[in-house]
Amino acid sequence: MEIIVTNEMDERFIEICNSFECFSDEPQVVLLLNNFGKIVGCASFKVYDADSAEITTLFLNSHDNCEKIAYKLIRQLEKIAIDYEFKSIVVNFDSYEDILIEIFEKLDYKFIDELLMKKEFKSLI
Repeated sequence: MEIIVTNEMDERFIEICNSFECFSDEPQVVLLLNNFGKIVGCASFKVYDADSAEITTLFLNSHDNCEKIAYKLIRQLEKIAIDYEFKSIVVNFDSYEDILIEIFEKLDYKFIDELLMKKEFKSLI
């Protein structure tokens, strides 16, 4: 599997968003997960505030290895956010029944507000 780093203008990202009835034209860092020429997942983040990025999309086109694919995409988003010198990353949910909450909890995200989770990046200094 190969991760492709792109942006919100990428036709493959737009196609996936449309398939999930989602539309986003805000500037974003986008990751596409390519498996033998087929995009099996995507994730993106945008600026949330001066110190934080916000994960805005996490779509999986494959039921096989969903958790593994989600972990891979989230971890890569975190690495890029750190490279952009963000101190934390947040993710918003529509309900407490969202199946991804458990995955984010395993990755050390904590609820800081109703339906808003945050992960602080540890400083190496």
